[in-house]
Amino acid sequence: GSMPNCHLRLKNVAETYNKHDTVGVSRIDPGVGAFSPYHNRSTYTLAAIEAGSELFVDYGSNWFLSREPDMGIVPLISSYPEASKFMKSLQRLVEKISTISQGDSDNDVPGSSLEGAMSDLFDIIKKSPYKSRPLMAIPKSFSVAKRTFEVGIQQTELEQSIRSLDYLENHGRCLDNIRPGKSSIPHAGRGAIATRFIQKDSYVSIAPLMNIPDRDVLNIYADKQDRETGGEIRDPSKPTGHQLLLNYCFGHKSSSLLLCPYDPGTPYVNHNSESPNAKFVWSDDPIYHNSSWLDEPVSYFDNVWHTGLAFEYIAISDIKPGDEITVDYGPEWEEVWTKHIQQWQSPKGAETYFSPQELNENPSLPIPTHDEDNTLIGENIDAWCHFSFGSVRKDKHVWRERDMSANEHLVKRIIDRTLTQLPYGQSYIYTLELVDETDGDESGLYIVKNVPWKALSFYQKNYRSDMFIKGVFRHEMMIPDAMFPDAWKNIVL
Repeated sequence: GSMPNCHLRLKNVAETYNKHDTVGVSRIDPGVGAFSPYHNRSTYTLAAIEAGSELFVDYGSNWFLSREPDMGIVPLISSYPEASKFMKSLQRLVEKISTISQGDSDNDVPGSSLEGAMSDLFDIIKKSPYKSRPLMAIPKSFSVAKRTFEVGIQQTELEQSIRSLDYLENHGRCLDNIRPGKSSIPHAGRGAIATRFIQKDSYVSIAPLMNIPDRDVLNIYADKQDRETGGEIRDPSKPTGHQLLLNYCFGHKSSSLLLCPYDPGTPYVNHNSESPNAKFVWSDDPIYHNSSWLDEPVSYFDNVWHTGLAFEYIAISDIKPGDEITVDYGPEWEEVWTKHIQQWQSPKGAETYFSPQELNENPSLPIPTHDEDNTLIGENIDAWCHFSFGSVRKDKHVWRERDMSANEHLVKRIIDRTLTQLPYGQSYIYTLELVDETDGDESGLYIVKNVPWKALSFYQKNYRSDMFIKGVFRHEMMIPDAMFPDAWKNIVL
């Protein structure tokens, strides 16, 4: 999920690739493109992890390097040898000063004074205006540095990342009351399903909130030609829609601020205005929620790069295991959704559309021919075929098993298909028109017959997936007026 932080030296978990599944919502449905089809990204341990340890993934060094103007200098793996070398030199200096102090009876310095002096010296070093990655890798205080003298930087950082089980018992929040599953609500995709009985008025889950002070950053714009480079650039005068993330955010009509939950469960909670079984409220736990932020203007969040706000989801009726958790997104959201359903027009080719993931995984799917649907291959999806033209170009070629080891060529169109029995099961063989770009251009088009499914690969064309369909639903969930702070109301209606 999105909760694990990155520590390049302490990474202890890794993540698998996610799966693609629209849960039966097709391009015919008004809910298409309104939720993420990517799910079930699993996390596995890289080594045994002690109870209470924080989980760390690897974002990669470039993640930090590209954000340095905003986040400042962050130590990389290569920073630690120099930092360790510095700490060993500092340790020798501390030991030498301590030995001299204890050996001089006329100028004996009390231990507390020596400790204070070394702490002051360490603070001066840390606050040096000449920042570097090794400097940022050393401990933040002298008290922690002393532990580093004994066990090294990495072990010290590891120890600091571990919370006691008593601490977690008193301050931790349960996240496994809900799990993702297929929603019972039409067009909704996935929902949040209760894993156990949850009594009325009791805790369901917590949702730490990312703050987005300017909702316009989620706008999508038309392209225009760059006069200098000739390439395509964004045209800020022509907004065409919003990014999918907007559907997972909370907002208010009187504010530019959006709040986006990033826990693994509550983003699946769907809308129900008639009989919701839960509600969201501001958390009263100061570890997760800084209530003073509710009094700050939206501009305060411009340079806040960490979370400090949180919702808690509370049951408003008894919830049984297997029940879907729902809340009320507000009348404004429901009005927009109802209008969207009434006005929805599915895109051309919706009845015969398959995603590239489906086409790559299922050999029994009948890929439409160009005459059946001229929008799937070429307009929405690029298809590629392993084939060797050899030294002689002919009007028609026949695919052979040896072609599986040949390079791929772009499929211009699918001309015909025939259902047949193959060694791996019943599947189709195709007659294709392939582009031969061997000579560096795409001028040659050739017919290839008897092409099996296994010779084909399918890829989504840029900006052609479900989330980019014209007219897909976009709207943030609404925070009730009674909850929304006046300080955040920066839009005059």
